[in-house]
Formats: sequence, structure tokens, C-alpha cells
Amino acid sequence: MTRSLTKIAAVMGALVLLWFARVAWDYFDPNSPANLAMQVQLHMFGSAIYEYHAQTGRWPTTVNDLGQTSLPARSRVWRQTANTIVFLWPQDLKTDPKDNANVLLAHWNGGWYNRLGRVWVCWGDLRTEHMKESELRAHTTK
Repeated sequence: MTRSLTKIAAVMGALVLLWFARVAWDYFDPNSPANLAMQVQLHMFGSAIYEYHAQTGRWPTTVNDLGQTSLPARSRVWRQTANTIVFLWPQDLKTDPKDNANVLLAHWNGGWYNRLGRVWVCWGDLRTEHMKESELRAHTTK
């Protein structure tokens, strides 16, 4: 009886180890589905910020402003997704995204991947980056 319990414990231990290994692999792989999803969503919201400005001549100040763009047509769940993103709403952006490379637009706050010390951010030039939380704090407290 103890042999079979030992085998079961060994198999369970191996499965738990494999699960943790897969989570660690996905966390560090920028092309994992979870990481790609965060990047795509941040880029989509960043693009909507510029689209809103192109339509109105003003920079958005709330998530509701983004509802006036093509964002709702591109993503049915955009409002729910917006709840996991921290928008910084900069008002001094240049019209061309290339001129805003050093401005943070938003960062992903939801999910437990972002509680492990690194978060996805969207820069003003619509580039996404996986950044340490300490670096993010340094950029947002400027």
C-alpha cells in the first residue's frame, strides 16, 4: 500500500512541478498567449487615444471618451478590459505617436502575471514593453 501511495505522490509532485514550470515559461516568454494578449490590448487602447484626438482635437480623459472611437467595434469586451488597465491620460502629447516615445500612456494592472514584479506598459509611440514595477514607479512619479 505504501508503494502505491509513494507512486501517486511522486506523480502528483511531478505534475505540480510541470505546472509551475509552464507558468514560469509563459511568464518569461513575451510571445506566450497571456503576454501577447496584454500587448495587443494595450496597443489597441493606445491607438484609440490617438484616434480620439484625431476626431475631436482633444486628448481623452476617461475610458468613456474611447467609446467614441472604433474601439468598441474592434473589441466587444473593451470596457471590461479597460478595468485591468491604468490609464495615465497625458494631455501634452504630440499628434504623431513617434514623437511621444518617452511618454507612458498606460500599464496593465490586472492578472497575477503583473503581480510578479513586472508589468506590461504602452508608450506614447505605441510600443509595448515588459517593465519592472520599480521602473514603472520611477516613470509615473516624475
